[in-house]
This record gives sequence, C-alpha cells and structure tokens, in this order.
Amino acid sequence: MNSRIHWAWLVLAASFATVFIHYNIRLGYGILMPEMIQSLQITKAQAGTIASSFYLAYSIFAPIMGFMADRVNARILLVVFPAIFSVGTFFMGKPQTLFQACLSFFVVGVGASAMWTPVVTLVQRWFESRRRGMALGLLSFSYAIGYGIMGIVMPSLVAQYGWRACWSLLAAVAILLVPLNGIFIRSRPQDLHLKPWGEGSETTPHPPAERPLSNIPFRALVRLPSLWLTGISYCFIAFSAYGVNLFIVTYVNLELKYPFAQAARLASAIAFSGIPGALLLPILSDFIGRKRCLVLICSGMAVSILLIIWAGSTWSALMAAVCVYGVFYASVWPMYAATAADFFPREATGTVLGFWTIFYGFSLVLAPVAGGYIADATGTFHYSFLAGAISGFLAMLLLLPLRK
Repeated sequence: MNSRIHWAWLVLAASFATVFIHYNIRLGYGILMPEMIQSLQITKAQAGTIASSFYLAYSIFAPIMGFMADRVNARILLVVFPAIFSVGTFFMGKPQTLFQACLSFFVVGVGASAMWTPVVTLVQRWFESRRRGMALGLLSFSYAIGYGIMGIVMPSLVAQYGWRACWSLLAAVAILLVPLNGIFIRSRPQDLHLKPWGEGSETTPHPPAERPLSNIPFRALVRLPSLWLTGISYCFIAFSAYGVNLFIVTYVNLELKYPFAQAARLASAIAFSGIPGALLLPILSDFIGRKRCLVLICSGMAVSILLIIWAGSTWSALMAAVCVYGVFYASVWPMYAATAADFFPREATGTVLGFWTIFYGFSLVLAPVAGGYIADATGTFHYSFLAGAISGFLAMLLLLPLRK
C-alpha cells in the first residue's frame, strides 16, 4: 500500500472520535440530570440509580470486551457496540418512568463497554512501543475536550430545545461512529501488510506471526503477582479520581457557598487542564519509562487533592489546585493502558485491561457511596477528599515492586 499517511493515524482518528463521543454522552448525564429530575419527578437518589445502571452495565461487560479485544476483529466490536450505544442514547430522551430511564442507560453502558479497552488495545497495536505513550495521550485528549465542551454547550441547548431533544441529538452524533469505524478501523497493521507506525519501513511482504493467545492462557495471567498489584493500584487511583471528580462542584457550592455557576467552572477547569496532562505525561513516559511516570502521576494526584483541601475557600488557590489535579487525572487512564502493553504479553493487553476493569468498577460503585457517607458523618468533604489522597498514595506504593 502506497500512501503518504500511515494507516495508524486513520485508526487513531477514528478511535479519537469514538472516545470523544463516548465521554460526551457518559458525562452528559450529569449535566442533564437536574432537568430530568424535575421532568420525571424523581428524587436525587433515583437519579443516582439511573447513573448506577450505566456503571453496572459497564462494569459487567467491560471485562468481557477486554477478553474479546484479543480474540475478535476490532472492526466488528467498534461497529456493533457503538450502534447499541446510540440506540440506548436515543431512548434516554424517551422515558416516562424511572425503570425506563434505568433500562435505557443500562443499554448505553453496554455499548460504552467496548469504547475504551478495545480502543486502547487497538491503538497500541498500530504504534511502535516507543510511540504508544504519545498515541494514547492523543487519544485521551479527546476525553478532556468532550468533558469541557459539554459543560459549556449543553446548558444552552437544554434552555432552547429541552433535555429530551439533547439526547436525540447526542444519539444522532453517536450513530455516525458506525460508518466511520467500519471504514477506518483495522485490527492489526499486518492486515494491510504494514508495520506499526514508528518501526521503520511501512511495508512488509510477510506479516510476522503473532504468538497465539493459547500460549498465554488466562490461568497463567492471573498467577502473576504484578497483575494483581497493578489491578489493586488501578482500584485505588480510580477511587481517588472519582471521589474528587464527583463531589468537587457539590463541595464548592454547598459547603464553601459559592454560586452554582461559579462552582461548575471547576469541572471545566479539570477538563481543560487535563489536555496538557493527557498529551505531555504519556509522551514523557516514552523517555523515562511507564513505571516512573505512573508513580509520578499517582503521587501527583494525591498531592493535588491535599492542595484542594489546603486551599479552603480561597478561590484562586482552589482553582489552581483543581487545575493541578486535572493535569494528573487526565493522564492516569492512558498510562495504565500503556503499562498493560509494556509489562504483560502484548497479545493479552485487552485481557489485562478487562481484568483491571473489575477493580475499576468496584471503585466506581464505592467512591460516591463512601465519599458521601464520610461527608455526612463529619459535616465536611475534607475527610472524603483526604481518603482520596490516601488512596492515591496507596496506588503509587503498589506500583513500586512492579517488574516486567
């Protein structure tokens, strides 16, 4: 194949769009939640149940998607599951009851389960090992853009068209992933007689044979202490990330008494400050190593949470601390993905990431419950955030014994 653009960049572009739309819709619920509460006449706890239905589906199916990412053609996964994703998103604008809303967001979660682990597994196949950090950084850049834009655009769309129309619009955008991924996604460079980008010559007449996955059975993987150390580390850092991300606006609005609109700016600050973090820290890992960079990120996130507590009600200090937090937050996920490819057999990357998602899902459920309970019991979010800081340091410590 003669082309000025290596196909890896087309795969990365389609993957970028997939993650961008996934997180737009995933995080969009939090913005549309107040309107849905009033329209459906549900309580805040019931609104939380709708969100939990997404994370329940995601936690159940993501490990399966990780397993399938190493065994099923990536183009099939990234055409079928975005279609499911768009159908669930469309029906999110139609519910008349709590059950219908939960069922719709559960379907969204099923579709979303294939829109991270198989994507990062795919991208790593298309880029040489020294370029993976850069590629995954660019991929995570999409999440930061989506998060920031939704916070700015969605309120005005709701005011003009209503929350139901917003879900229909998001579904229309999501369905575009089906033809996009069908055209540009390919499972391996060898399918097009190419080498991963960065390996030198682009063409190879005889694609190198990959080691069969049967040589790396799941039973052998789960016996590796490093798999469990990194999985538990992933659990702790997810607790740190979601504990702060979920409660920062509530903390500033209800506890520090800032107006809601001003408090909401902190969510956009986390998103946009994450852009340089998602780009630069994974690239840095290509030079100093994944483990050192991941240790830096986990400890940096823990310190930034302590800075948020220390800032108190001083707005400038609080904004600065939140921006530092955002830099490390956005780089966490691509760095763990890169670590999975570098410290475990490449042919099992999807399986490893899927296994880690079990730990991730546990934190996804635990963080809001524990954070809210601690705040209720103590009368302040300071101790909830402190638990997140401690969790970040524990995530860092568990990485220290990691060996390839």
